[in-house]
Amino acid sequence: MFENHSDEPIYNVKAISRQTGVAAATLRAWERRYGVPSPPRTDSGYRLYSARDVAIVRWLKLQIENGMSISQAVHLLRSLEAQSADGQAAGPAGERGQSDAPSSYQRLHDEIVAAAIEFDEGRIEYALGEAFSLFPVEDVCLNLIQRVLVTLGDKWHVGEINVGVEHFATNIMRRRLLALMAASPPVSREGRIVSGCAPGEYHELGILMLSLFLRRRGHEVIYLGQNIAAMRFQEMLSKARPDLLLLSASGLVAAANLLEVAEELSLHSAQLGTLIAFGGRIFNRVPELRRHVPGIYVGEDAQAATNRIVRLLADKAVEVVPEVSRIPTGAERLEALATLRRHGPEIVAVATRLIQHHAEDALAHRHLLQANENLLQFVDAALRFGEPSILGDRANWLWDALPPDGITSLQLQRSAQALAEAAESVLPSSQLAQLQPYFQEMQSAFIQHGPA
Repeated sequence: MFENHSDEPIYNVKAISRQTGVAAATLRAWERRYGVPSPPRTDSGYRLYSARDVAIVRWLKLQIENGMSISQAVHLLRSLEAQSADGQAAGPAGERGQSDAPSSYQRLHDEIVAAAIEFDEGRIEYALGEAFSLFPVEDVCLNLIQRVLVTLGDKWHVGEINVGVEHFATNIMRRRLLALMAASPPVSREGRIVSGCAPGEYHELGILMLSLFLRRRGHEVIYLGQNIAAMRFQEMLSKARPDLLLLSASGLVAAANLLEVAEELSLHSAQLGTLIAFGGRIFNRVPELRRHVPGIYVGEDAQAATNRIVRLLADKAVEVVPEVSRIPTGAERLEALATLRRHGPEIVAVATRLIQHHAEDALAHRHLLQANENLLQFVDAALRFGEPSILGDRANWLWDALPPDGITSLQLQRSAQALAEAAESVLPSSQLAQLQPYFQEMQSAFIQHGPA
């Protein structure tokens, strides 16, 4: 691995400590416990280190900064050295070229997916450790972790794995990203950022990656995590007084919650001089939604968002002009929303009675009842944006609507039909006219494409 570095022993412990930033006591502890580095001694008993030892110590220090323990880093070092000796691998990050990156990412991707299916935590950790040793943190997040999550999500959607596999792998990667956050360099740029998921949003790895990237760029980031209530964001604005509040939502209901949070905070944030920014999968899939949120859409992936936020904070003194004109929430839409929420329980009850004969036992009935409530939530969310067409593409909401280990998409189609019929029987005609397009779009998502 380090063949290009001289193994001539010329540096004393003070010199190597100064070059690597690793304390002399730590170097001696590594040598004693792991045999790395293993410098020869002079006749007087003093250790002398080579340029190769310097490179190895720097490499180990980098792995630790990227979240590995020293024992994991040494284990990975031995493995890569063995592969290099067999002619199977080149040097570590910084020495290895990027030409083999696609094949390496694919191999690591396949390894992590296979290990996740077998609930093998050790294999996942080892593959992640190898990835972070070979490539920059940002590249591993975008080219490996993100792809693994998509693959596992797709496998769950088609029934190849259960949701537990996805959660298992996600939690391991979340733990690694949090460790990298903790190991990030000290704050070196102006601009305090508060980041977190919108109410009802539990998919956090996207905004966690973005928060990590911003930390690594030198910004102070206060990361709040999943499912943050609106009042908590309000408290953070008052207490932390950040330069930028960053919100994330991947699903439709969470995006509607994000919209409400941004609307509630917009006046207060303006008074404090805090910019509101947002992003997430649903805003990438349905660009029209961006026009409704009183904030700045930051981009389609963590790298693009990082670059945009860095520019925003650098130019904070300059008035930020939105890329598109915002569509405010009108009185008519608020009235329709109040109507839906007032009659919602009755609509669900009627729809559940209409599909009662499809429930073969109490468990199935409970899932169908939950499905009706879920679907009505998506109608509510689309109405908050005033965009019934969102419901016409079931990719925007279907997999969030299916309860884990619950009903099939065919049963969900029956629920959508029953909800539309229930709305027609429950709502007065004047109010039905405002809401019917949403129920019709939801039904059309199945009619056009059939059951998933």
